[in-house]
Amino acid sequence: MENNINIEEIMADIRREIKEKNLTADMLSFEDVPYKKPAQVETGSDEAADNALRYLNTRYYIQPYKELQGNPVKVFFKKVIRKLTKFYVEPVVFEQDDFNANTVTVLNTLRNSSSAADISEVEDKLAMLELSQKELAIRLDKLERENEQLRSQLGKQREE
Repeated sequence: MENNINIEEIMADIRREIKEKNLTADMLSFEDVPYKKPAQVETGSDEAADNALRYLNTRYYIQPYKELQGNPVKVFFKKVIRKLTKFYVEPVVFEQDDFNANTVTVLNTLRNSSSAADISEVEDKLAMLELSQKELAIRLDKLERENEQLRSQLGKQREE
């Protein structure tokens, strides 16, 4: 069986249909196309982190199957397919549930362990390191100037 597709004919049909409907390029944009927007991610807020953690704590368990509804014949066949694939689907879902539960546990631990005292301690260490870095930069600059003076004096002594 031979499939001959004539792209020129298809494009000519599309152009003809556009002319018949009086469509122009400015009539449509990507904003006009409906799509499900992803969840908004808030950053930097303790309240946002608490809300996200609360959501994770209540929804880390995944059901391996959805409730079957509709036509009884379709439901019967779906049940048969479910029974045939159970050995494959359930272990993966249970592994994912274990992973989710452990992840939520770690996130809860991290959230509870990060206190204001820990943060202020880190900030103090950072300030101390910044001060010592500035002191070292000043000392380095001073040594470079002193080295330059010594080189110039050595050059003068060699000339004499």
